[in-house]
Amino acid sequence: MRKLHPISKILMVFLLSIIALILPNMFDLLVLLVFDIILIILAKIPLFSKGFRKLIIFFLLANITIFISWCLFSVEEGEIIFFEKYIVLAEDKLIWHILITDQTVFIAFSITLRSIIMFFLMLFFFIGISDRDLIHGLRSIKIPFTICLIVNLTFRGLSMFQQEYSTVKEAMMTRGVEFEHVSIPQKIRNFISIFIVLIVLMFKKTEDMSASIEARGIPLRSKNRTIYHYFPFKKKDYMIFIGLFMLLIFSIYLRYTNGSFVLLFLRIFT
Repeated sequence: MRKLHPISKILMVFLLSIIALILPNMFDLLVLLVFDIILIILAKIPLFSKGFRKLIIFFLLANITIFISWCLFSVEEGEIIFFEKYIVLAEDKLIWHILITDQTVFIAFSITLRSIIMFFLMLFFFIGISDRDLIHGLRSIKIPFTICLIVNLTFRGLSMFQQEYSTVKEAMMTRGVEFEHVSIPQKIRNFISIFIVLIVLMFKKTEDMSASIEARGIPLRSKNRTIYHYFPFKKKDYMIFIGLFMLLIFSIYLRYTNGSFVLLFLRIFT
């Protein structure tokens, strides 16, 4: 996985995200989710480490909230009605119609699956692809130097923001500021203090970075800059390109025919 061309990884994330939005069947989305988990494992991303555990728990709770909200506030007609109730909120003028059918549960579960797939793909993108690989990969396919420079500064800014956040939080903790065993309003005030410091540091870092770019004489319109790290396209990269585009075309076909890749596969081999 680490020897793949960066463009292969970028294209993989981009096309799989589009395919997740196109596929209409829940079983196909489950297969795509399993494929995302396999990508995470192959990239050796520490998904269940302490640093990612809180993020995953928060994301799963957010998805459960979205699932429940869709079931309570959307009205979808279906063949099976699990629950239906009318609640009068204001003198027969505002009525809350709760209708939970099989179609409601299907759509809510599909939205949840798509969001989880996107989440794993973003983890794969931001952790499995370094900023150096991304920039040199873009340069290898003749992307304009200005765009590559903007992307590089964006990634560097994200990494610096994370480092500065940890540094400021640890500095505040050494001075006796508590983050764990305090009330929620106090936590909000503490995090506001952190972000105020981060905004000041962001302006200072931006000024230093612009001075560094100017001192090195990096022009915005450069046609003759050399590439130190060269990433050649290999046979497996071309195979990934062909496979992803074929999967995208087949997903569009399934969308218009309301078919399922899993059911079609089972019919062929059973």
